[in-house]
Amino acid sequence: MSKYLSISRLVAINAVVGGLEIAACVAFTFIPPLLLKTGFSETHMSIILGVAPFLALFTVPMLGKWSDSCTSKYGRRRPFICFFSIVLVFSLFLLYVGQSLPVDTGTKTIRMLLLSVGVILLDYASQASINPCEALMSDMMVGQRGEEAGFTVYSGMLSVGACIGYLLTALDWASLGFSAGNREQTALIIVLVLYSGCFLITMFSAHERPFRLPNLDDRDLDIHSKLMNAETTSDPGYESDDDETLKVSPLWPRIKGNIAVVSLRRCSLMKILTAPPKIILNALCLPLNFYRTIASAPPVLRELFWADLASWIAIMAHGMFYTDFVATAVYGGQPDAPPGSVYDLLFDEGVRMGSWGLLLHSITACVYAVFIQEHVTKMLGLRRSYQLGLGIFALSMAVTVLNTSSLSCLNLAAAASGLGYAVITTIPNALVTMYHEDPVLYFGMDAGKAGVGADIAILDSGYYLSQIGLSLVMGRLVEMTGLPHYYIIVACISGLAATLAANRVVFSPQDLK
Repeated sequence: MSKYLSISRLVAINAVVGGLEIAACVAFTFIPPLLLKTGFSETHMSIILGVAPFLALFTVPMLGKWSDSCTSKYGRRRPFICFFSIVLVFSLFLLYVGQSLPVDTGTKTIRMLLLSVGVILLDYASQASINPCEALMSDMMVGQRGEEAGFTVYSGMLSVGACIGYLLTALDWASLGFSAGNREQTALIIVLVLYSGCFLITMFSAHERPFRLPNLDDRDLDIHSKLMNAETTSDPGYESDDDETLKVSPLWPRIKGNIAVVSLRRCSLMKILTAPPKIILNALCLPLNFYRTIASAPPVLRELFWADLASWIAIMAHGMFYTDFVATAVYGGQPDAPPGSVYDLLFDEGVRMGSWGLLLHSITACVYAVFIQEHVTKMLGLRRSYQLGLGIFALSMAVTVLNTSSLSCLNLAAAASGLGYAVITTIPNALVTMYHEDPVLYFGMDAGKAGVGADIAILDSGYYLSQIGLSLVMGRLVEMTGLPHYYIIVACISGLAATLAANRVVFSPQDLK
């Protein structure tokens, strides 16, 4: 019998997602200007921003597989969310301490080291923890009525978190009578408090059932019968009134003739703590392994990955560098200007106004995802709804780069760009969940080779790749040309490419014909 999770329960389960987005938005707004002011060049700043997604690109797929087979008594996803939350809190501490050091020759090196390490840890923790959060949501929605509602709430919580994060960066806390250091340090303290609350809400509301290893006495059991007898390859992660433990376990067989060889790993706190050495060792051959992962993915998942990659390049080119663009191209500020000078004040004011633009972007994304997107999808279909959001995003980027003299026009374009963010955080994950409901139909002979956590990790790889590519290219390009407009131009072109790539994505069983 299908069940129904209330909206309040879905909001509570996704609370930590909102907390992660608060931390990420504050980071992406403050960190680029902060690194530039500390003494990093545009190129070095971009490289630092690319380290975390590079690590996440090669480690998150492996962590996704571990979470799929985690046998912790606290569930499969929550132990990983807890681990990354500890890393995130530690990174906030490093960033706060780094900014407390005086700006002089004797402490500059230590200040730069603390800030760069803090940035990398914060960026990595906020990105890597998204995978278990997405998998947790997918687990919850298995067997539910109205599966899209789960990821609509997920997208809504991302947008709410972004609104709060950008609001924290846009407000002048000193004028409001609240200060815990400079403006950045005050925002970090508030982020710590808010994230802790969101984390605790999710930990106590998402009652995952313990995962049990299957009893595999019959080695000759056909994979197709396993898939048919199992409820799904992504087992429900919520605690029902009927069952207290998971009885049907997901299987990831390796096919060799008619033999189903199941490879499952136990997950424990010790295994999580000993993961870094294994990750470093595995890093030597990670690029090749990543290529093999994408090349061997089912065709439907591979096409979705390419569209998702183009979408994230567009979204991240805008989100990562928008405040830098407004501060330099619109306000004419200079990040390396002497403190207190006119150009330094203009740069700070531009960063603050850019934060307001990103706030409008997040508000639009939240309102559209929660109240409008469902109706648009019913009228146009899932594919056209997806393309509409990305198309409007690309148009808003074109308006942004062509009208740098009008602040009102920039704010309207920033607000409109939220539609792209709404569809990219809602539809792809919902499609993966749909694929796993009937894996034989969508994956064919590849059915059962991976759990939902591993497949969502493939999509997350597009998110990480987008940041790596932008970090390697954009900083150097802007430093060579002196034109921050390229940030927005790349976002526009990538948005158009994603709109076209969506034509190859499978949105329904009819698309397989």
